[in-house]
Amino acid sequence: MTGNEFMAESGEAALAAMHERLMAALKASRCGTWHWDIQNDVVEWDEALSDVYGIPHRNSPRTSGEFFALIHPDDRERAAKTLGDCFASGSEVDYEFRAVVGDAVRWIYDRSSLIRDAEGAPRYMTGACLDVTERKKIEEERKAALEQQKLLLTELNHRIKNHLQMITAMLNLQAARQSNASVRADFENAIRRIHTIADLHIRLYQDDWQGQVDVSVYLKGICSHLTEALLQKTQVRLDCDISTLVLSVDQALPLGLIVNELVTNAIKYAFPANRQGRIVVRLRSRGRNVALAVLDNGTGLKKEPAKTKGGIGTRLVQSLSRQIGGRLRLTHKNGTGYHLLFRSATE
Repeated sequence: MTGNEFMAESGEAALAAMHERLMAALKASRCGTWHWDIQNDVVEWDEALSDVYGIPHRNSPRTSGEFFALIHPDDRERAAKTLGDCFASGSEVDYEFRAVVGDAVRWIYDRSSLIRDAEGAPRYMTGACLDVTERKKIEEERKAALEQQKLLLTELNHRIKNHLQMITAMLNLQAARQSNASVRADFENAIRRIHTIADLHIRLYQDDWQGQVDVSVYLKGICSHLTEALLQKTQVRLDCDISTLVLSVDQALPLGLIVNELVTNAIKYAFPANRQGRIVVRLRSRGRNVALAVLDNGTGLKKEPAKTKGGIGTRLVQSLSRQIGGRLRLTHKNGTGYHLLFRSATE
């Protein structure tokens, strides 16, 4: 054997070994490559691609027609259009489709490159296919689970809504039976608190909820409800000066209840004898620092002894303020002002 013959044989052995390693790597990754001579309509697959499709290599497609016959009928037109668009103006393309071999259906991801001749006409394509059946199966299972979750949440939403309505109706009946005005007012306060919770609940399930609440919309809704319920026959105006802010539901709900309590108390006590006046709900944020102020220009609060705990509403506001990690401050300048500072839990 001459030196040239030995080198040629060694080179062929090296190429064969490289080919074997490449095929092993492709098969292990459920991937294979192909080549399509467009002008002569000749398709060539490597052995790894035949394994991806589950076809004996000797039966792999030899023409574009034979290849398209493997594509699921519902995906065939889309695949043809994708390749046609690439022929018209592109050079690379990637797409997914279902391949049908016997009774087996596999999802295939294909990424291809188009090579053109000197005149710009398509000459050949080469590409690689990856079996993504397992990934698609997981995606479909996740989608089905999400749909089931949505159905369960819809049912839960419906039940909560009905329960809140039932509780409100029962409280309304109890309030109507009370001859004592103070007791009746306590029932009405409880009903308004439930309305505040129910309003947030409705907003959460009307929107594509991601665990966060547009507080500006929520608080403006509370103020609108209080205006309709308590201020129609008064000379008091309720103004909302609320910046756009998104909070978690764990902070938005207590904040809504705080606003409901403070505004209700101002309406009830700050403007006796049908006195004219104004209540302002103001919300500002800088970074994660949030400031809420509920101000009125009414008669002001009487100073109470230091040991006095206040009414239910006052204790509720203090408890809710602590719940969101806030600091509540009371001022008496030109009326009464409640100032709440807290940090948003939302980045």
